[in-house]
Amino acid sequence: MVKEACPICGSKEIVCLDKSAKKYRCRSCDETFVLEEKPKVVERIIEKAPDKSELSAAEIYKTVIDSICEITSEFEDETSQGTAFYISAAGYMITNCHVVIDRKPNGKYELCDDVYSCKSKSVDYDELEVVYIDPKNDLALLKGNTKPVKQLKLAEKLPEIGETVVAIGNSKGEGLALVNGIVSDTNRDFQGHPAFLFNALVSHGCSGGPIFNGKGEVCGVTVGGRDDAEGMKYGIPVETLHKFIKAAEADKNITILLI
Repeated sequence: MVKEACPICGSKEIVCLDKSAKKYRCRSCDETFVLEEKPKVVERIIEKAPDKSELSAAEIYKTVIDSICEITSEFEDETSQGTAFYISAAGYMITNCHVVIDRKPNGKYELCDDVYSCKSKSVDYDELEVVYIDPKNDLALLKGNTKPVKQLKLAEKLPEIGETVVAIGNSKGEGLALVNGIVSDTNRDFQGHPAFLFNALVSHGCSGGPIFNGKGEVCGVTVGGRDDAEGMKYGIPVETLHKFIKAAEADKNITILLI
């Protein structure tokens, strides 16, 4: 068996790109080259290893499902259903602001009378407290009176365009369900606030639900979609979520303790 080395830096750490064309890439100097007729003899060639850091949708679901709840908000004349997820072991949760407020035609809004979780697989609250809201960015912080719960890890940034995402939400108010897709665009506006576009087929009731990257970290919050375009769904980016949490901590003098 013929063994090769990088003719540029002499490294043994090279990857075969096209064996018939003798095309290689050096992992040390990151140069691509075609070997001469009589290459240097080295000990081994390293084949490109598959990326094992990504989790499957099934693995993500099993890891995070107990940290997600279906929620119902009660108003004077109607109810609103959505999704929330734990960001703190102390019971702090995130959802969309529009799930817990009733916007009026004059631009004002009224907070719901009650909000509670229902049919959760791990815990079931009689009632949740609305701690802090941000109507502009459509986020709300809730809290339940419960023992410590499993919290979700927030990503530092959005995935890139084309990367896979997984969303979980209370689809049509009929229970938590998983859908997956890709990030379609990272620079969008949805009802006046920054958003990203993805094509996972979330539906009404998924508002406030978490969107996960391939590592199972929350990279966004489902906020809505186009009724006339099935594959155009919008998420609030995790960068906005981080800013919201810091604002809530400062305004309410609380410490949420993210992981």
